[in-house]
Amino acid sequence: MESKHKHLPQYEVGAHFLTAKTYNNTPYFREPVCTRIFCEELEAARAGYGFHVLAFVVMPDHIHLLLWWDADTLPGLTISKVAWAVKGRSARRIVRYLRDIEGQEVGDSIAVACSLQPVREPRGQPHYHNWRYKIWQQGAGYDFNVCTPHKLVEKVAYIHANPVRAGLASRPEEYPWSSAVNYRVAEGIGVEGVAFGPVAHPVHITLYTEVL
Repeated sequence: MESKHKHLPQYEVGAHFLTAKTYNNTPYFREPVCTRIFCEELEAARAGYGFHVLAFVVMPDHIHLLLWWDADTLPGLTISKVAWAVKGRSARRIVRYLRDIEGQEVGDSIAVACSLQPVREPRGQPHYHNWRYKIWQQGAGYDFNVCTPHKLVEKVAYIHANPVRAGLASRPEEYPWSSAVNYRVAEGIGVEGVAFGPVAHPVHITLYTEVL
């Protein structure tokens, strides 16, 4: 049965494109453990709330997410709720990790840990407003809805191209903290003619072609 809506993907809201930056653009995600923590919390939120991750990338100082869910089935779910859940849970774990390794030489971690500085917050606020450390810039992040197939394909390509533009990889699928490799695996194409092994990140990806 053909959908009565013309929007992508068959629901009025469409897909959600979200960008969030780290506090003061600190490159916390140069540390692979911090990056894995974020990916684990994204996957936990995906499984818990029931949304789909169509594409994502974790860059040293920011993240991009492209998410979708059936608004009829999950009418109470909002992008702000998802953002606060993923960012809040990952921030708590990242702060604990960086505090634990502070002063230790763990690859490049010592440089990241030294940048974890206390942030003065006003007193008399709920406890979550009095955190001594910040991982993310204030606010849920920047988001907008993607309501056409053309724009959806464009945003997937934009997300996957981030590491190449930043000089972190020569091809999108070579960057481990991105969904680009999932799309290449689905195509059955390997790097340099070699078949891909297991995807390194823990996030379950729904290919955008599955919701068009």
